[in-house]
Amino acid sequence: MRGRTPGRPRHVLVVAPQCDAMDPLARLTEAADGLYEALTDPSLGACDSAFPDGRAALLAGDGLTSEVVRAAVTEAIDHAAARRAVLVLAFLGHGFTPGRTGTLHLMCADSTDDLRHHSVNVSELLAVAADHPGTDGVLALVDTCQAAGAPPTAETLAAGARRGRTRLGVLMASSLDQPAVDLAFSRHLTALVRAGLPGAGPALALDDVRDALGTVVLGQNITHVDYHGDGPAGPLWLTHNAQAPDGLDGGLIGPTGKAELVEALAELDPAPAVPAATDPAAVHACRAELRRRPPGPPRERALRALDGLLLAARTVEFVRGWLGAELTTARIRRALHTSLAAEGRPPAHAAEPTEVTVIDELVFNHPATDRDGRRGLARFVVLLGQACGKDLDDLDLRAWAGKAGALVEVNDAVEQARRRSRDQRLSLVVSLHSSLTGDWPEVLDGWLLLDGALIHHEQFANEAADRRGAEYAIESAVLWAEEHAATLELPLKRLDLAVPGGLLLAWRPEEAGVAMLLGIRYEVRLHWSSRLTPDAVLRSIEPVVADCWKTIARHEDGAPVDWLAREDLADPGTLRGHLRHGRYTRGIGLTQHPGSDARLLEMLLAYTPVLLWPHAPDGFPRERQGCLDRSWWAMPGALASAYRDRWRGMPDAGLADLRAVWDDEDWLRFCRHFRTSAPPTRTREEGTP
Repeated sequence: MRGRTPGRPRHVLVVAPQCDAMDPLARLTEAADGLYEALTDPSLGACDSAFPDGRAALLAGDGLTSEVVRAAVTEAIDHAAARRAVLVLAFLGHGFTPGRTGTLHLMCADSTDDLRHHSVNVSELLAVAADHPGTDGVLALVDTCQAAGAPPTAETLAAGARRGRTRLGVLMASSLDQPAVDLAFSRHLTALVRAGLPGAGPALALDDVRDALGTVVLGQNITHVDYHGDGPAGPLWLTHNAQAPDGLDGGLIGPTGKAELVEALAELDPAPAVPAATDPAAVHACRAELRRRPPGPPRERALRALDGLLLAARTVEFVRGWLGAELTTARIRRALHTSLAAEGRPPAHAAEPTEVTVIDELVFNHPATDRDGRRGLARFVVLLGQACGKDLDDLDLRAWAGKAGALVEVNDAVEQARRRSRDQRLSLVVSLHSSLTGDWPEVLDGWLLLDGALIHHEQFANEAADRRGAEYAIESAVLWAEEHAATLELPLKRLDLAVPGGLLLAWRPEEAGVAMLLGIRYEVRLHWSSRLTPDAVLRSIEPVVADCWKTIARHEDGAPVDWLAREDLADPGTLRGHLRHGRYTRGIGLTQHPGSDARLLEMLLAYTPVLLWPHAPDGFPRERQGCLDRSWWAMPGALASAYRDRWRGMPDAGLADLRAVWDDEDWLRFCRHFRTSAPPTRTREEGTP
């Protein structure tokens, strides 16, 4: 059983404050970091962040006051309730039970030993979390002295808003009169989660973990409490067992499907044996047996899980047989991102997606608007086939669609894929590289590309050699390209502009256009024109830039951008040294506008294919960078969309405050082609449109 369970989201918050009044805990941050990483690993704890904006739900170290901790836990409870999630709360640090009470208080930066004021009542917070009508259960991990004072009483839960119909499990590092030493509980728990337990089943419950920890955490009484007053709900589990046998799936079903199947069947009474994905007859027999049982939500959930098992296994087998050697990680990732973009969904952060994990997610974790997941699955399979060069009229594809009950969905997906391909076949490149001084050129070059290959080239005059003339020349190039597009009966959707560094800082060409902004009609991408005509130094580090793009393209978690603040740019010599020493191997982002310093911009662009900077007066500080993390998977198109939203008066998340040079693999390839086969340049005297 691996992965996030659909219908039962899991959230985690790890709280580990240092207390100013106590000796610092040397291994606190290490223990908290390790535990959080294990609990958020999709194949282990399978938890998402407990915060609604997705930021890391890990509070560890100095300066965490009791007010900050209480606010974070409250936010986590509210978010878990909104998503009807299981909430995992971990409390690490100094703790005490005041006076003769048996109620644990966590000590924070502003706490004093044995004083309730400015401490956090752990028992009270757990009661609030478990009693909230929206939460689907609470698990607490407590690594403090006197940790056994953490659980609320059964009477407290029974008297709450849910009248005791809730689930709460608490695993504690020590008894009421014991210290907890050196965060041993948390560190060994993390190791246990990662190692798993042989023979313990697909998921580890608190009693499994307690017994195992008792053999390695010496001198502390590891205890646990399980309160289960919510009859229809299944048991709470802490982590998937890393040593669970995988005979269930035969390599055909991923972690989400395995988790859902095991959990859904476990809710039935009596629970049937879990059939293997490699044995369709056993799956159908199990399904027939369930059909004979009285209807009800648990039965319907189990039937859906079995149907999903058959669909996922059949699809994995089809994709492997249909695509064979053409099936690669890069093509799977590209098809997945394109498919999810059509729904406006960000991809799950999987560094190396496989056909199994992707199909697993699409079948078992689809939006409510896609009733059975077949629409999203059909779109992915079609796009994957297209990426692998398959004929979308292939009879094998239609045969799979018929068996999967997705013939209409596949036909729709094929039609959409062909339309999308048509929309992307043409692009117009306009370059301002011909100026030797890096200022406005007298002539702009235009190339029309079809499927990445040059089919037409023309030059366009800028008589005044100024901004207005350049914008007029670009519009002339667009009209020229649209005439060719009409002849080809293909739409023109993309405009690539190669611009000198000095002009990039102040010019926003997407806002040019007499009748309508260019950025409304086309996706405008900015490139650095010096890559078309590099000097010897630039040419010598071109492989570095190409490798940098490969690193960016492989990245899956947030934005692969190294952000540089004003102080990082203050000394050009130091900055150049950092660049020469290979310190920045990803995209580079500036938190402040570089002003008119074109040399700074060009120095950075020499070493990175992606450069971002703000044009807003307040810059782009750390607290605003999350919008780029969330949109990175759709870049650079997300930036063009953000500009359009702002122009139309629609709300945006701040992405429209950024500018970007985006010299991706296609652009680097075009620049190499330009240098080896550039058409002869005509002078103005020879005639240009």
